[in-house]
Amino acid sequence: MPDHMSEQELNKLINMLELSQSDDDALQTFMEPEYFENDLGGRVLVRAGKIFVQDPLPGGTPAVISAAPPVVILVNGQPVSGPAKVTSQDMIEWEILEPPLYTITVSEDRLQAFFTLHSPKRYQWKLNDYYSASMVEVEAALDTETVVEQLGLNRIITDFEHRGIIQNLNISGIHAELQNPTYQPITAAKGRAAVPGENAQLELFFSETIENEFSEIEGQVDFRSHLRIPSVIRGEVIARKIPFVEGIPGCDVYGEILYPPLPNDVNIIAKNNTVVLINNEIRALREGRPRVTGDKIKYFDITTTYIVPGNVNIKTGNILFSGDVIVRGNVEDNMIIESLGNVYVDGSIYNSTITATGSILVKGNVVNSKLYSGYFGVLYNRIFNCSKLLIEEAQLLKTAVRLLIQAVQARKQSVKYGQAVVLLLESKFHKIPQLTKELLSVLATVQASYHQDLQQTLHFLNLLLKPAQLVDFMNEAALSGVISMLEELHTGVARLQEIKVEVNIGKCQNSTLKSNGDIMIHRDGIVQSELFSSGNISFRKTFSMCRGSKLEAGGSISAFYVGGESGAQSYLKAKQSISVHKMYLEKVTIDRYTADITEPVENMVFNIDNIRTIQLRMESN
Repeated sequence: MPDHMSEQELNKLINMLELSQSDDDALQTFMEPEYFENDLGGRVLVRAGKIFVQDPLPGGTPAVISAAPPVVILVNGQPVSGPAKVTSQDMIEWEILEPPLYTITVSEDRLQAFFTLHSPKRYQWKLNDYYSASMVEVEAALDTETVVEQLGLNRIITDFEHRGIIQNLNISGIHAELQNPTYQPITAAKGRAAVPGENAQLELFFSETIENEFSEIEGQVDFRSHLRIPSVIRGEVIARKIPFVEGIPGCDVYGEILYPPLPNDVNIIAKNNTVVLINNEIRALREGRPRVTGDKIKYFDITTTYIVPGNVNIKTGNILFSGDVIVRGNVEDNMIIESLGNVYVDGSIYNSTITATGSILVKGNVVNSKLYSGYFGVLYNRIFNCSKLLIEEAQLLKTAVRLLIQAVQARKQSVKYGQAVVLLLESKFHKIPQLTKELLSVLATVQASYHQDLQQTLHFLNLLLKPAQLVDFMNEAALSGVISMLEELHTGVARLQEIKVEVNIGKCQNSTLKSNGDIMIHRDGIVQSELFSSGNISFRKTFSMCRGSKLEAGGSISAFYVGGESGAQSYLKAKQSISVHKMYLEKVTIDRYTADITEPVENMVFNIDNIRTIQLRMESN
């Protein structure tokens, strides 16, 4: 270290000296012991609200500065977040970062504005003096004797107005908070919530559910009891639409109008044997079972009933009926019943397929058969499937004809539209004649007036099988018309899907049952079968068995005896719960959790909680 301080260093010390200090204080500033601890390093001095920096001597390190909240140090205009090295060339400033005197907040729905007082006054802050040191944390103290700002009511009201909050301003409440602070949020302004409207409603004056079993009188089936199936007479009101009621607009704290959501309407269309009156009543035009189908659009009709007095077999032929079907006997081998309504079978079903857009009720057994109800009744309906495939092929044919004609015209030649159709049918679209024959065969078995006029559709379908007539008759408009009629045929079946459906059987073996409603087994149970229900699956009798079968329910499964000491394993899957009286070695799934039941259980209800526990126990073992 030099014997004499240089002139440059002396000038720096002079600059750091506060002239307002007494000589003794000024001298004391530089005579603190810390000053001599590290003569080579830079120094920081805090005095009278100012910050001074001394550069390090050769070989020394710069001084380090930091701040304790609420002090914020700015070095060359930039706030420093932690300890920072500084030199005399840096411009060092400080400020106090303290909360505002008050805050104004608005609720998410903009229906309320809140005023929160933090302090009615703002006081002055002073930096604490700090002796010269190589590392200094700048601190400040509040001077409660010096008020620099007094909060007034006018300033607050002006702030609200600048924010556009003018609706029902609570001036008296704000004033009371200033006089007697609670420092809690108070409601400063209120809007008016929009009043929601009322959705349109549909009142049904008939039950959508069907009696599960035919009744018996002295051991004989009383088919007149089927009148417990919802039935109406001509002129009876079967439903009424209650129109929607529009809501009342409101306004937020900014004065902007809040519009209520538009209420939902219910679109109703009267189909077969019904009429919609001017007062939104739906009346029956004949006696029969009232029915409402469809989702976004509600279709009303009165279905008729087709009764088979004995068995359905090769003599009766397959049945496709646009209403309810009642079979007083059995459905024999390899038969098909397709109902655009409900199917009731008093006997049993063997090796056959039953589809219904409504419910399926079987008093006896179901053996080696397939039963599809509701949505699945539509999905597996032959008219629905065949028309869908034919639509797809016809649309491809339409595109191919257009491309063929364009190619011919590009060569400065011409071809008749019908001729192009015939050539493509013979070379590329072999499926269309096959599908057309199949659809005509199905439509020929319709046992009652269909839900739409089929005469024109049948005419055009037959025309597709007559190439000689197609050449002169067919054009683009005619082909588009055929596609439109097929689409109406296709959607017509889809519209007839009923919402509240069920499959109700006595017993089934080696069969498949699918329903978008509930499935109920009212007698012995099931063996080697697959059941799928969008709703619940329930066994009604205490002796009902479930063996070697797969059950899946969108709701719950309620069973009594599942499996046995020997035999194939059953698999039960449900979204909500599975209850059993006794279960042997089976597999159970609730939602996405699966467990193998390795020991017999009794009176057990499986749910998400306990099935998860069982699964974890299995994984740990």
